[in-house]
Amino acid sequence: MIDKGIFSTAYLPPIAWFQQALQCENIVLEAHENYGKQSYRNRCKILSANGVLDLSIPIVHQKSKQQITAVLTQENEPWRKIHWQAICSAYGKSAFFLYYRDAFENIYLQKESTHLFGLNQQFIQLIFKLLKLDYSLHFTSAFEAQISIGSDYRNSFQAKNPSIGSELLFEKKYYQVFAEKFAFEPNLSILDLLFNVGPLSKDYLIQPNN
Repeated sequence: MIDKGIFSTAYLPPIAWFQQALQCENIVLEAHENYGKQSYRNRCKILSANGVLDLSIPIVHQKSKQQITAVLTQENEPWRKIHWQAICSAYGKSAFFLYYRDAFENIYLQKESTHLFGLNQQFIQLIFKLLKLDYSLHFTSAFEAQISIGSDYRNSFQAKNPSIGSELLFEKKYYQVFAEKFAFEPNLSILDLLFNVGPLSKDYLIQPNN
């Protein structure tokens, strides 16, 4: 077990993000890095009837670099409705969608946070709660290019480069909604695992292949 792992924030993170996080006793989110484009910070991948679909949260862009905690979601666009409809369409017939849907729908519709960092935090904490994982999120107090204490996973998951962060610590196939149309798609958003596997997702995340 790793004492402390430092991660960049992510929107409904990929399964590998959670697998690695659960190898750590303490999960620390980098709160002082600059926002990076085309990353998991504002996007996730789900499996739709047409294949893998990227859902990207539009943000309010600034001319200068933005600290990740200052990034605002673009609420002039109906992205929340679009994302939630896409998730409903993709997973409406999954085994555990009805079991979890209300909790996720509330976050999308209530707009409690219009800061990307806060929104991601809500989703991550919700997932821990649904899976009965006893984790609290911690945050960095300053930016360190080279981490002095703990393990650095801030650049381990990159949506724009599939070769980075695409390998799971361990992979076990599970039934996916469109299994009759597509080969198994690994390392999608944690939503794919949760809606298809339900409470057993916890075992998938913490136990290697036998």
